[in-house]
Parts: sequence; C-alpha cells; structure tokens
Amino acid sequence: RSGVQKERASLAKMGNFLGPPNERGCLGKSRGDLTRDMPAVFSPVTMDVRDEYGKWALGEVTPMKGTKSKVHIRFVGWESKWDLRLDTVRDNDRFAEAGKYTSDRGKPKFQQSDYVLILRRKPSEAKRKWIKGFVRMVDGPQLQVQYTYGGVTFQYWYHYHQPEIHSLKDSNRWLNLKPADRMEDLPDGVSGLFGKEIMDILFSREARSLKRVGAHADGSCFFHAVFHSLNAKDPMITTSGAKPTEDDDADARLSYRQLTQKQRSVRGQKWRQSLACLVEKKWFDENLSNVCDWKTYIEQYRSVAYSTGPTHNMHVASFFKVNIFFVSFYTHPTTKKRDFFVRISSPDGAAQYNLNKPSIILFHRALGERGHYESVQTDERDKEYGQGIFDHEDPIIKHLLTKANNFL
Repeated sequence: RSGVQKERASLAKMGNFLGPPNERGCLGKSRGDLTRDMPAVFSPVTMDVRDEYGKWALGEVTPMKGTKSKVHIRFVGWESKWDLRLDTVRDNDRFAEAGKYTSDRGKPKFQQSDYVLILRRKPSEAKRKWIKGFVRMVDGPQLQVQYTYGGVTFQYWYHYHQPEIHSLKDSNRWLNLKPADRMEDLPDGVSGLFGKEIMDILFSREARSLKRVGAHADGSCFFHAVFHSLNAKDPMITTSGAKPTEDDDADARLSYRQLTQKQRSVRGQKWRQSLACLVEKKWFDENLSNVCDWKTYIEQYRSVAYSTGPTHNMHVASFFKVNIFFVSFYTHPTTKKRDFFVRISSPDGAAQYNLNKPSIILFHRALGERGHYESVQTDERDKEYGQGIFDHEDPIIKHLLTKANNFL
C-alpha cells in the first residue's frame, strides 16, 4: 500500500503528465483531466491510445521530460517506427482506460458499404463537424469510414461504441419526422407513452416501453422533472437527516409523487430554493469558478425567471448523486431545422458519466429559446407512475451512452 501511495505522490508531483490543473474547459472540468482513465502507476502507463488513422491500440504512455503535457507512445507489439508523441491536453480524446476499446470483441451493427453519420476528424482545420460517409472496412468492432471533404477523399477508423458514429437510417428517421408527429407538452403528472417509432430511434428496440410524465411549466420544469424521476423528498430534510416536526406542513413529510398537482407546484419551487441554499462554496470553486461568479450563479439558481443551464444541472446531479441523461429535440424557430442529441451531467461533472451511480432520463424539447423538460419512466401498466431510476446495466442506458454528448 505504501508503495502505491508513493507512486501516486510521484504522479501528483508530475502534474505535467495530465496537463496544468488550472487549465479547465468551458464546463468547469479540466480538459487535461485523464485521472479517471490513468491507473496509479508512473512511467510508463499502459492505456488504449488512438493512432493517426483513428484505430485504437494498446500503448505504453510515458511522460516526456521538460514538457508539461507531452507524452511518448510505444504501441504494444509494434515497431518503434509507429511511435507517437501526443499532448494529453490537446489530444485527450485519444486516450482511454486500457482495454476499454481494445478488449471489446463485440460485433458492430454496421456492415461494409453501409452509409453512416460520423464526426469528422480530418483534415485538422475542419474537425468536429458531422458528415456522411460509408463503411469501407470492418475489423472487429472498429470500422474504417471513407468520406469526402473539399474534393479530397479521407479514410478514418471509428469504434462502433463511440458516440462519433451513428446509423444514418436512425438519424434520418428522426430528423424527417413531420411536425404533426411532435408531441405536445403534458400537464403535470399526466403520462403519455412514447410511440414505437420514437422508441426505436431514441431508446433502441431492446428497451422496455417508456413513457414521459409531464412537469409544471413554471420556469422550474427541469427541477420538477428531476424530483418526479427520483420521487424525491425535501432536499433540506434529506441533507440534515432531520424528521419533519409537527409544526411543519403536512406535505413536508411526503415524497414528490405523493403530493397533489397543486402541492407539487409549490413544493417544487421551494425545493429549488433549498438546492440553491445547499450549494457548497468549495464545490463551486472546484467546478465552476472559471465559468461564472458565485453571486450570479446563486441568484440565477433561485430565480424562477431563469430556467437554469448546464452549470445548475451539474449541481443537481452532484447533490442527488445521479447521472442525468438529457434526450433533447431542438427545432430552429425560423428554418425549422431539427436536431436530436443526448448529453449527460454526472456527479463528476458535465459531459461525464459515472457507471457506479444510478441514472435518470429527462426528455427535453426546445423551439428556439423556449424549452420544456419531462420525466422519462418505465411503463407500469397497473401503476400511475413507473420506474424513473435506471442502473448501468439497463439496455436503455447502454444505448444512450453510445449517443451521448454529440449531435445526431
């Protein structure tokens, strides 16, 4: 144990391996934070590394002396001519825990000549844009996709479990749905089943039947939807562990689903205020101080005129210790262009996922700046409400993880 502690201390001193600790991304987490994927061993570290052609392979990662974030890569079983030098900050999406991709022997749903939608990675000046391509080669779970950009043909490898590749058929089926097929917002507590078409596209054919449950459209629909999914109780009581006294309101003893529609309207707003009061300054400084100032954050959290954003979603996920999946459908108010995407907030931060924590799913529709959240629950035919909490092994969560944090 002492040996591991020494190695961790040594690695902590070599902060250059992971990039400067104060270099943080726009959502408050370090862009160079690879500590989740890197074991507590120093020089070299074996990890999954993505090569210049997009293929994942096992590599021995060694920090380079005299640099803050540069590392040397020696691919296991390959000659030194294939060695790479990468930057753990700039290239952090090319590293993963050893075996995450290289040990996967699953069979992709794509076949040679299938057309797919990919997140373009080459040329470098045109990265991170979606483009259509076709599968040229299949090597186990990894696929080489060919596409054309600026009159030049490119070929790049993708792993079928990565959110950078999607079925063109599924995305087109969703994006081409007629406006008449769009669902109206449901009143608070009223549920409605997702149709088969949307279930197939959003939640996969293996998923159980799901329904959405309406939330009060009072500026705090995100909080109402979360409380309904969790069947939460007053955050103040949850935090203190204290039991309601006889002087408290009778509904203070009830969980969210036990409240009447009118009670949920009042309590939901009050519980939002409670969450704002429970934000710890230490948590804010570690996660959000480079994004906004403390006073503004708390004021917006408390105000029903502010419908919250990713920074407040982060705190809710952290407070309740759950992953929150946002299944979002956006329509441009002028062009009527439609986009579907999935994003996550977890107890570890935005755009992250903690497999050891349960998950909830929120359905979100937006027309321009106007949006509305609803709780997603299983369809329990003999019950008014269904299961709103899902574990890591649930096929629904497995499916959403393949689509998370990227546009379709």
